[in-house]
Amino acid sequence: MSTASVFRIKYLFQKYLDNSCTTEEFNELFELMAKEENLSEIEGLLEKLWADTEMKPDADAEVVHQEVLYNKLLEIVKKEKNVYSFQKRSSKTIIRSVAATVALLICAGLYFLHTRPKPMPMQARITPSNPVRHVHEIRLADGSVVTLNKNSHLDYPAKFNGKTREVYLTGEAYFDVRHDPLHPFLVHTGQITTRVLGTAFNIKSEGSLIQVTVTRGKVKVSTPKKTLGIVLPNHQISYNEINNQSSIDILNAKTTVLWKETDLVMDHMTLKEAVAILTERYGVKVILDNEKIGSCRFSATFLNTTGLEQVVKVLSHLNNLSYKWSKEGDVTLSGSGCE
Repeated sequence: MSTASVFRIKYLFQKYLDNSCTTEEFNELFELMAKEENLSEIEGLLEKLWADTEMKPDADAEVVHQEVLYNKLLEIVKKEKNVYSFQKRSSKTIIRSVAATVALLICAGLYFLHTRPKPMPMQARITPSNPVRHVHEIRLADGSVVTLNKNSHLDYPAKFNGKTREVYLTGEAYFDVRHDPLHPFLVHTGQITTRVLGTAFNIKSEGSLIQVTVTRGKVKVSTPKKTLGIVLPNHQISYNEINNQSSIDILNAKTTVLWKETDLVMDHMTLKEAVAILTERYGVKVILDNEKIGSCRFSATFLNTTGLEQVVKVLSHLNNLSYKWSKEGDVTLSGSGCE
């Protein structure tokens, strides 16, 4: 079994115990548990579940362990809104009993999925015990850097083994992947997989819509059934998981990843200095109509998600300027300027 498969099973199993599986994840976990090559991994997870009860080893420990695990499974069943009866077994057969019971729960859960409440979105996290509530940078073992947005999480191995480098994303993240032609980098997001050798791109998953935007290089986006497309710089592919429809659009990729930038603070700055920053940050040419405009000083602060149009509007108001957009998307600032 590959490292990616082991990692995926652990991730889905924990989500199942937390009652936070989506419909697709629920189905995927059931399929993985049904494969014989995954049996040892499943048994290991069940043993860990047993160990996590943290009961003291006394004369009645065996009975207590059975009671705790039994109650844990009943708790899961109640969350699923299903009713079952369980037959307790001796300690020699308890693990097999639990394995069969969990498999039964998952199987039954597939039938009763329509009664399940929609799971609440998970907070951003690097490990299950370390929530991340703000934009956070992660450096992977291969040297790739991932900027994780708030209310998102990334699952990744401590070390990449095998022929591929695979991670699992929920939410939004910007990837700057280290080039390695012998080990393709794969990002699994919902139903799609983004495959690269080394490039920079943004992935956003919100509801049933998944969007992949490329800032450098190119990526291949596919579902288990087909390739959706090859995405180039300043292109974005959008995929709807409900109707299985996709489209590719041309856009300014820099505006898509503004969320990972820090807030824009302009303290007693000249317009000439500000123009250089705006051109770099938004990837759009900002032109001053005359040199005197560049001498004007001002102070202003903008959130990292503020669009260029709003920034230009505020700067023009502060410095008594007018502005005009060209067909190419560039903007020209005009006015008398400052001495």
